Amino acid sequence: MPRFRLRTFGTLRLVGAADDTILGEHGHQRRRLALLAVLAASGERGRSRDQLLGLFWPDVPQSRARHSLEQLLYAIRTSLDESVFTGLNPVCLNPACIGSDIGDFANALSRGEREAAVEMYRGPFLEGFYLNDAPEFEQWMEAERDRIERSYTEALERLAKSAEDANDFAAAARWLLKLIDTDPVSSKHAIGLIRALMNAGDHAAALRYAERYEAIVGQELGTSVGPAVAALVAEVRARAKSESVVVRGAGPTTKRERDTDSATPSLLPPEAATNTAQPIAAPFRVRRRAMVLYGVAALVLAALALVGSRLLPRVAEGPASATAGASIAVLPLANVSGDPRDGPLADGLTEELIGGLAKIDRLRVVARTSAFVFNKSDLDPRQIADSLHVANILQGGVQKIGQRIRVQVRLVDGHDGSTRWAETYDRELKDIFLVQSEIATAVARELDLRLGGRTIAALRRAPTQNIAAYDLYLRGSDPALLRSDSGMQLSVDYFRKAIALDSTYAAAYAGLARMYLVSLLSQGVASSAREVYALAEEAALKAVALDDSLSDAHATVGLLLLLRYDFAAAEKELERARALDPGQYRTYRTLITLAYWKERPADALAEANRMVDLDPLSAGAHVELARAQCANGQYAQGLARLKSLEAIRPRLQRIPSYAATCHSMKGDWPAAVAALRPYQDNPADYRGRGWLGFALAHSGQRREALAVLADVTAHWQRSKQGAFEVAVVNAGLGNRDQAFEWLNRSVDDLSLSENIMLPMFGDLRGDPRFERLRSRLRF
Repeated sequence: MPRFRLRTFGTLRLVGAADDTILGEHGHQRRRLALLAVLAASGERGRSRDQLLGLFWPDVPQSRARHSLEQLLYAIRTSLDESVFTGLNPVCLNPACIGSDIGDFANALSRGEREAAVEMYRGPFLEGFYLNDAPEFEQWMEAERDRIERSYTEALERLAKSAEDANDFAAAARWLLKLIDTDPVSSKHAIGLIRALMNAGDHAAALRYAERYEAIVGQELGTSVGPAVAALVAEVRARAKSESVVVRGAGPTTKRERDTDSATPSLLPPEAATNTAQPIAAPFRVRRRAMVLYGVAALVLAALALVGSRLLPRVAEGPASATAGASIAVLPLANVSGDPRDGPLADGLTEELIGGLAKIDRLRVVARTSAFVFNKSDLDPRQIADSLHVANILQGGVQKIGQRIRVQVRLVDGHDGSTRWAETYDRELKDIFLVQSEIATAVARELDLRLGGRTIAALRRAPTQNIAAYDLYLRGSDPALLRSDSGMQLSVDYFRKAIALDSTYAAAYAGLARMYLVSLLSQGVASSAREVYALAEEAALKAVALDDSLSDAHATVGLLLLLRYDFAAAEKELERARALDPGQYRTYRTLITLAYWKERPADALAEANRMVDLDPLSAGAHVELARAQCANGQYAQGLARLKSLEAIRPRLQRIPSYAATCHSMKGDWPAAVAALRPYQDNPADYRGRGWLGFALAHSGQRREALAVLADVTAHWQRSKQGAFEVAVVNAGLGNRDQAFEWLNRSVDDLSLSENIMLPMFGDLRGDPRFERLRSRLRF
């Protein structure tokens, strides 16, 4: 028997024969424990000294690092036993001196003794353990934790499958309960357990667990179960009813149930069958960070049940329909330097990789919004891949050390969680764009995708040689700055400073143009719309002139042309932007707007579906899909989707107006008014107020509509902006002459909206004066 035993599942500690703690987690003992854990997980092969130096002292000069390692090894030998190591390069633990639960677990699996192995598992590897100054060790620990947990769950899955094959459904239920312990919201495990209980004849237990699972999903994810679970629940309820089985806790029991209970105990433990929402977390060891992540995703997917609800069949054509094998999500690269000021660098590199990979033909790349949902996630990559409907995951970390960077990345197979490829890049900071190119090229090679010469050139092109300008560009691109007028102005300042450092930086010009347009469209400008438009146009055209291959620049020019009602030229620019970067979210939203202008609602729906395919967890994408559904007469689906998105905080400003648009197209004016009530006490949002006045007029509340008309007219007189809203209220009141007068003014102040082409304005479009308006709009 070994003299000492290292416990790595759960709290890390070293104990003696009498179960007394020899090394705890305090002070200098933490690093000794960490070294022992690395060696125990490495097994008989141990670790070379160079590997240990890289794990524990990556940024320390070699001479100092080697001295620190010698001291650490000496301290362990003197405090435990001289025979604790069997070799010192590679460094190996002596199993006769120190045993470990991780070693026993690995050995049991290698012998095929899965039942013994799963009994040894006591929770996540090194749970709660950390070393402040060793980011490489932290990354190693996270990877090992994931690997070991995958081994554990795979063993449980095989045990459950073997039990099912042997018709031992009671045993299958026991193994499935352990699986559910690792992932309480997994529909796959829930279905397996319910079927096992049904096959074992315990329909009452199956029904109790099914109802409990519904409560778990509702509480933790804020959504309903998918159709497969719902169908199974219906089936088990029908069976339970046909056998007169009464669920315990739901009412008085029958004599048959009492007799059955006394003869055949339930296969479920009481805590796993209780149908209450309060103690859900008690029987399940759920990692809180994972559940926080589920909560974030639930904000977008709340009650949508994206796959399960079948709100709309998926669109199969277009750029999003790449084969399942040629799909990838780039997860946010971790900032492992410990300095929050380096966060934009990590996020920027992530976005550059997303954009670079999107240039590769036949590769579907999930857009930024959905990928960044999984920021700082400890979910299994297979779960993430399943959520995003991709076959591969790219993940890693970035460490900035002075003027150098270290980038570690690995490509993970989304089906089995195995690492397909991994690499570490140690470079000068100025070579960051070269690193991006090398990573994208390596991923393409691993996925067996051919790169054309033009794609290779695009990947290798550095947007700027000025790293300080690049840093400013990254800060200006922070989405958090879009939440306020002051944030948008700060973004503009960052882009201007980047341009001041590099006057040839096309992406900075494109970012500046985009931010001008955002402020214009969000009512966040004090200047006239024409002045802001001119600034945006100047910057966007400069960006295209500097770099004609920049998708963002062409997308911005396309939007500018659309705002100027030059639809043919806008479509040409937008298609050019899409060809350059098929994964660009903003391009699709503008294409949707263009489809409404051209009275092609089916095209708007197709583009919205493509946008959701590329960005499945984006609330903005789902909002656009909801409006497109309503524009195509699918009112129930569109309104249900909008309703499910109301829980998002901060709330998307478009939701009330889009919901009102759907109700208006149906002719349900009271519902439209109710949807727009948030604008009633917000006179600053003149666009929402205009729609409210329109709905009030149609619902017969003429006095309130006239009050809104006075408000939006006064706003236009002060700012000379928002003529379209004045036209909308006049249209609702039946003042057709005034409506056309203000529609013509809205062309001049750039406020005319594509909504004019939707069904609720059919009476205006039937007026001969609308044809004259169309001629102004270059149709």
